[in-house]
Amino acid sequence: MGPRSLLKHGLLLIAPFALILGTVAWVDPYGMFGWKGPVPIELKEKNLYHSGRTMPFSNLMWKLVAFKKDPVRNVLLGDSRLSHFDVGYLREVDGRTWFNFGVPGGNVRTVADVFNYADSTCRLERVMVQVNFRAMNKGFDWDLFHEPALLVNEPLLYVTNRRVIEATGLNLISRFLPEKLSYDAVPKDQWERVLKMERDNAASFTFDEQAFGRLEQIAERCHERGIRLVFVEYPTHDEVRNIYREAGLDDERAHYATRMRNMAQYLDLDRDGVLPADRSLWRDPMHLTEEAQRLLIDRVWGGGGSGR
Repeated sequence: MGPRSLLKHGLLLIAPFALILGTVAWVDPYGMFGWKGPVPIELKEKNLYHSGRTMPFSNLMWKLVAFKKDPVRNVLLGDSRLSHFDVGYLREVDGRTWFNFGVPGGNVRTVADVFNYADSTCRLERVMVQVNFRAMNKGFDWDLFHEPALLVNEPLLYVTNRRVIEATGLNLISRFLPEKLSYDAVPKDQWERVLKMERDNAASFTFDEQAFGRLEQIAERCHERGIRLVFVEYPTHDEVRNIYREAGLDDERAHYATRMRNMAQYLDLDRDGVLPADRSLWRDPMHLTEEAQRLLIDRVWGGGGSGR
């Protein structure tokens, strides 16, 4: 086989890969390169919530890229209960710009990793960490951060990453075949499924000291740098709190609250009477609707409250 033939066969072999990588770079599902591409930014953001399987990576990838490009000195850190947080309304009430690092599936390890990332990117002024007693159980320490964090600084790894390639396909389908997709579909039995998971968690509850250690490191860093830190115990539905009471965990809950207060300002909103039990305010027993989130913003940040 002559040189020309070898070159031809080589180009034919490379062409499909070049097409895929070029398409990923063109679509750029997480805004790494910043060009317009065929998919509007609003649709890219909507696609972050297409599937529960991909939400953790997609949300974190998008937010790490966005924060690196345009750092904000006030940050919210937490899990999926912040992922639909109305930061626009928060700006109206508080008068400050906040960056929402709520990550579906996030845990204390994620919070610590993202805090370190944000703290190394800009000089932070305010940090509000959405914490929760239930997630201090052992076993809530999976790693969501390091894969997207690696891609943020490596464009070649970004365009060759299987998750980014999958997101590219999703974005193209959403742009040109939107009828093929559905979003935010909550299973009919979601309420009971969540309660079952909470019963299982309560039944095997043991404090993870490493999680406390990570929060202590955040508190120490904020104290060193003069960063205003508030831990907020986010509300759960009455039925969830009852599960932990019935499991005999009241003493553990009180011990946890004491330790949190010893680290930083601690605002406990997971108490009876903070929010109505009306299910219309809840997507499921753990997640508030956007309307109810705004009620919390008024309570925490409005009128000179603790969040300010």
